[in-house]
Parts: sequence; structure tokens; C-alpha cells
Amino acid sequence: MKVCLRASRIVWILFLLAPIVALSGPPAEVAARAVADNVAYNVGTSVRFRVIFSGPPPAGPISISARIRYSGETRPVAAERVVAQGVRAASGTRSTDLNVLWMVPRGARTGCYEADLIARDARSGATVFELSPAFSFAVYRKLVRVRGFELDRTFYTTGDPVGARVTLENLSGKPVSGIRVEFSKRYWPWIAESSERAGVDVFTLAKGLGLPAQGSENLRSARAALAPEVKDPSVYQYAVVVWDRQRKNIYDIAFSPLAFINPPGVSLPKPYAGVPGSAMQYLHATLSSLDFARYRQYYPPSLGQASIQFDTAHTLFPSHAEAEVRFQVRDAGPSEWHHVSVRVRWLDPDQHEVSSQVLATSADLAPGSPPMSEEAKLALPAGVSGIFRARVEVADDSGATLASNTLELGVNPLPKSVLIFCAHQDDEGAHRGIIRAAVENHIPIHFVYFTSGDAGSCDRYYQHSCGPADSLNFGEVRMEEARASLAHLGVPPEDIFFLGLPDGGSGEVWAAKDPAHPYLSVMLAADHAPYSEVARPNLPFARSSVVEAAKEFIERFRPEVVYTGHPDERHVDHRTNNWFVMRVLEELGAGKGRLFPVPIVLVDQSYGPGPQKRAPYHYKKETFYISGEAAALAQEAGWFYQSQDGNHAEGNRKDYDQLRRTEVHWRILEWKDHPRWNDEP
Repeated sequence: MKVCLRASRIVWILFLLAPIVALSGPPAEVAARAVADNVAYNVGTSVRFRVIFSGPPPAGPISISARIRYSGETRPVAAERVVAQGVRAASGTRSTDLNVLWMVPRGARTGCYEADLIARDARSGATVFELSPAFSFAVYRKLVRVRGFELDRTFYTTGDPVGARVTLENLSGKPVSGIRVEFSKRYWPWIAESSERAGVDVFTLAKGLGLPAQGSENLRSARAALAPEVKDPSVYQYAVVVWDRQRKNIYDIAFSPLAFINPPGVSLPKPYAGVPGSAMQYLHATLSSLDFARYRQYYPPSLGQASIQFDTAHTLFPSHAEAEVRFQVRDAGPSEWHHVSVRVRWLDPDQHEVSSQVLATSADLAPGSPPMSEEAKLALPAGVSGIFRARVEVADDSGATLASNTLELGVNPLPKSVLIFCAHQDDEGAHRGIIRAAVENHIPIHFVYFTSGDAGSCDRYYQHSCGPADSLNFGEVRMEEARASLAHLGVPPEDIFFLGLPDGGSGEVWAAKDPAHPYLSVMLAADHAPYSEVARPNLPFARSSVVEAAKEFIERFRPEVVYTGHPDERHVDHRTNNWFVMRVLEELGAGKGRLFPVPIVLVDQSYGPGPQKRAPYHYKKETFYISGEAAALAQEAGWFYQSQDGNHAEGNRKDYDQLRRTEVHWRILEWKDHPRWNDEP
């Protein structure tokens, strides 16, 4: 587990035995590691840990001292002190009992912390082992949480009243007043921005509610909603959103168990799939278990000739370059081939033959004999983009075709370097064609993910509403999915970077201009990035901090092309992705010589604009052509996102001839002419 709980580090040391024992032989080696009892802790709670010995534990008692550091800083926030004395492994085990490491102060900074542990022999004081860092953990500040959320029933018929029971809890040491609690159909406020835009009806469970310090309140309604009209048995889910007095800041959001709604007079079949507590909802136990071989019967028979097999590792080429195709020819039939010829016909995007090459004549092949390996090249015309094809034909001496197969080649102008900024893990799906083209042609390409996707489908993954620790761990799940997905396209993990912003909170981060007053996120309940494996440890959730972090990547990689989100996209994370990037380019452009070359900026298509003011840019449509093989890889790459319906995508995979052969982006034409147009959100 990596969620700000860095993989436990095993340190091999020599344990200094008592003098009498030492005389009997050499010191024994002791392997020790330490783990915390959770991945994240609210302020005011205790961090506890235990030590695990891989081999025999120390013969005598030990004392353990600890230093606690804020990740990214060397000076400890808590000086070294003894946290456990007289420690031994529990009877019959190789593990100590849990010990308190730190009582997190209520005023502690949120974010990621690291603990260093030093174990000493309780009698001699000699160092037994030292772990630095022993483990990492996150600290959050959650004021109010939804401790419980239930519906009165599981199955409803259209028109039935839907009852709800909600328990709120004040986790802080101070009273909280002015709380507003809303019940509605499931929606994310930071995507739809309002219940009106989401098209959901809101029922107010409480308004102006006050909670004493550490107090709780039970809310009930027998008629919080009416089961909607449905044509078929349907699965529904409801949300509770807890707001502050001004209905500006969200304290917490929680989702109900699944509800099943039937039309009147219909009782069966009920959609049991996905019921919490039933079979696991994901197809694959691990990301490494995805199968990309057996399903490939989706190729049309004309492209699946066993006699001609292409090397498909390189099917995307730059315009005006030389395309090279490699393949093998074998006799897959029942009888021998005598005096056969092998010809490659090159077809342009309009299916016109532009070249023909005869690679072999009078060749003899027998069933089961070693295949012939051949290759052919074509000088691609400058300025032409599209899908070219290499058609290989095997003919006998009478000219009759014995076998044929065709390989698609995507041809486009390609940049010298690429930097892709994404709002969430899986947003790179809009760029998989250029990603694969960069990999195949050894073009430097790097990725920066602003958020860690800690909110989207977190509750479905755990089958309950997510607290900060759940969200933190889920963010790590999504980051691992991104690494696996990009690896399938050929991208190494060292070219992938995460900033760890809160999912759905980019707009609030943009509004928080001062790093001294960062945004406190809803799901993570932190105002600094709480992940251990991020580009900037404990990045403040504030505009200037994020802009400076993004600026480092552009100055470091100096990309010829930058991809980012559309500035008018309705999802706040997507459009703010663009705002961060454009602000970086504006600031670098203002500094003499800091932005060279000036990158081309391409944005995604906008899937539904939000209510904010529109960007003043003009755009030019850019179409990128993708070979069938690259399109297949792109489809497969999406399956790694099991937490984001990757399994559904795999179940609904498209056949080869259905896969899209183009990606569309929009070039911003005059972004330098509109600086700071969005300075206020």
C-alpha cells in the first residue's frame, strides 16, 4: 500500500547481544520494519505503530525513539523522543503490540508526514536498528462527517416515498453552527455545480443546524424523495451533501446504499448485479491479469490470415518519413507452395496504389517449414496525413492469389516533444493516438496529473461512503491504474508525474491565491497534497503553488506541443487544468527567454460547457490519424481503469473495424493575446 504509507522499509542490522551471550557466537542479524495502524489520521487523534521482525526478534527488551517530519522538510515537527520502552515481540509472534507514536495536535498542518524510528537495547543503550523513514502517514482536518446514511428500504416502486436516516458528527473540538443538510439523487456538486444544473430535486433535511464539540445529531425523513418513474427495473443511489451556512463550502458528502426501483406491476427481473455484499464488481483481481491475446478474434477474417503475420510494433509514422513494414510469410495450408511471389502494394488514404514492390519470386514453402521474413519501405509524401495501407499478397506462378493481408499505418506530422496535462487519471484517453505515436518514434513525452482522482467512484470501490483515509487510498489506486494503462502504450513510470490535488476541488484551489491560506478539500480533508509519491511533497492547495509546480515541468521538458483540457469544459477540474497551464505559459512568456520554443497548445473537445464565462480564444481543428493496431492498444489501455468502469468497457469492446481511426483536438490560436482573462473564477 502506497497511500502516504510508504512501503515498509526492511533494514538489516546487527543486534548487540548482552556480553555473556556475545561470547557464545557472532551477533544475530535482525530484520525489522514498522507499519502504522492507518493511512491517515484526523487532527486530535493518535498515530499508532508496531514493529514486525522478519527473523528472530531481539532477545531482550528495546526502547524506541521517534522523529516526525513533514514530507519535503528536513527539520522534524516533533523532536526525537522515546515513544515506547521495554518493547518485546508479543508472545508467540514476531510483532510488537501497537504503540502510540504521536498525538496529532489539533493545529497540525494537513498533508503527508514521515516517521523515523530508532531502536536501542534497553540495557546497554546500543542501537539495534534505525528506520528512516520507517513509514509515512497523512494528517487531515475533518470538521463534520456523515457517520451514517441509510434508506428506509432497498426495493421501491415508482411513486413510493423514499425515507432516509442520516447521522452527523462534529469531529472538531469546537461547536459548528449554520449547517445545511440536503438530500437528492446522487450528483457531484463540483461537476454540475448546482442541483439545478444536475437536474436533481433537493430535499432539505436540516437548515441552520448546530453541533456541539464532539457532538452528533440524527436526522430523519419519511419522505425525502419519491421513487422516480422508470420503464425498466433500475438501480438508483442518493446523496447527502452537508454545507456551511452560506452554502458555499461542503463539509462532507455521502452516498446511500443502492436502491432498486421497479415500474408499477413489475417485480422481476430485479437488477441484482452490483448489490453491495454480493460478488466483487470488478472482472480482474489484479491489473496484471488483463488478457490481450484471446479476445483478438475480433479482427475480420480478411485481416487475420495466418499465412502473413505483421510485426505491429510500429504502425504510426511522421509525414515525409520512411515507413517500414516487417512481416513473415508461411505456408498455413495443407499443400506445398511452389514458385510463389510476394508483393507489397502501398495504398494512400484514398485507397489509390502509390507504389508496388516485389520482394520474392519463385519461392517454395511447405506447411510447417520456417517462415520467410521480409520487409518493405515507402517514402511517405510530405504534408499528407491519413491512413496508409501496406497490402501483402502471395501469388502462384499463374498469378492466382494464395494469401493476402493488410496493415494500416497512421501518418501525421509529429512534434519533437510532447507534454500532456490531465485533470484526472484516465483523461489521457483523449490522447492515446499521439501517445503511441510518440512511443513508437522515440519522441519525448511526459504526463502531469493535477488531481489524484480521489473522489470519482470511491464509494463504489469500497461499497460505502468514503472518509479521508478511503479517499487517500483510492487516489493511489487511480494513480496505479494510470501507470498500468500508460505502460500498455509503452510509457515508463518515470515519465509520469502527479501533483495530488483534490478531485473536484481544482476550482477552489484556483480561487485560493495565497499558499498561506490554501483550500481545505472535501474528500481528503487536507489543504496540502497528502500523498507520498508526488512531484512536490505537501503541495499547498493554492493557485500560485500549483502554477509554480506546473511551470517546473514546462521549463524542464520544453515541449513543442502541450495538451491540456478545454477551458470551457463543464467539469471544474477539466477547465481549471487548462487555466493552470495557460497561466504558466503567460508567466513564462512574460519573462525574457523563459519560454522557448513557444509551444503549440492543443485542448480536448468540450463535452458540455459550464456556467462560467467563456474563454476568449479562437481554435483550429486538428485531426490525428490512428492505425487499427494503435486503436486496439488504445482500447485496451482503457480497461486498466477498473475503478472507472474499465471492466464495462472491456465487456463492450469494439471490433477492429469499429474502432475510431482519428483523434480530434483544437489548437488555441492566439492565447498570448488574452492574458489573465480568468483571473477571477
